[in-house]
Amino acid sequence: MTTMTRAVLPVVTVAMALLASQADAQPTPERRSDASAVIQEAQRLLESERTTTRTQRAEAWKLTERDWERYETLMEGPRGIWSPDIDPITALGVEARSAEERRRYAELLVEVERARTERELAFQRAYDEAWQRLYPDEMPVDEFTLRPRSAFHFTDEGALQARLTVYVALEACERCDSTVSELMAQGAQMDIFVLDSDGDDAVIRDWASRVGVPADRVRARDITLNHGQPDPEHGITVGSLPQVYPR
Repeated sequence: MTTMTRAVLPVVTVAMALLASQADAQPTPERRSDASAVIQEAQRLLESERTTTRTQRAEAWKLTERDWERYETLMEGPRGIWSPDIDPITALGVEARSAEERRRYAELLVEVERARTERELAFQRAYDEAWQRLYPDEMPVDEFTLRPRSAFHFTDEGALQARLTVYVALEACERCDSTVSELMAQGAQMDIFVLDSDGDDAVIRDWASRVGVPADRVRARDITLNHGQPDPEHGITVGSLPQVYPR
C-alpha cells in the first residue's frame, strides 16, 4: 500500500491546505460547503487510487477484482496469521468455498507457476552459459535459496529419482558430509545449500572438494552449490542438519 499512499498524499495535502486557509475566516455556510467539497474530492481520489491499485495487483495474478477483495479479507483473518507469506492464488484455493472454486484456483496456479518456471529456467540457462564463458574452470556457486515443500524420507527409494534440496553446514557436521557422499554415490541430482558459508564462495568450493563433489557434475548443473540461510519456520537450523527434501 506504500505506492498508493504516496500517490494520494498530494491530494490530501491540498485538502488540508485549503482548509487551513479558511481557518482564520468566519465559517460561513458557503465556506463550510467549499471545505466539504474539497474533502469529498480527496476521498473520491483516494478511493479511485485504491481501486486502481487493487485492479493492477489482481491482473498481475490473473485474478478478478472480486477475487482480490476476498484475498484481502482472508489475509485480515486467521489465514493471514497462519500463512503471512502465502500467494493470493494459493490463499484463495486453500480457503475455497466449493470444489469448483478450488479447481479453478488450482488450474490458475498451474498456469502462473508454469509461466514463472519457464522464465526462471530461461534465465538459468543464460546464467549457466555466462558462467561457462567467463569462468570455465571454476565450480559455480548460486545465490538463490529454494524452499522445501515436503519432508523426504530415505526409506522411500522412489523419491531418490526426484531432484533433491539438501541443507548442510560446513563446520561440526560429519553427518552432512556423509549424507552428501551417500547421495552422490546413488547418483542423486541435488541442490546443496550451505547455511554457514557467510556468503564466501571459496569456502563452499573448498568444502565441495573435500567431500568429493565432482566438478563436472556441478558444471553440468547435476549438482548445484548454493549459499543458504536458516529457516526456523520450516525447521531449517544449523543444529538440525543435514536435511533433505524432494523438489
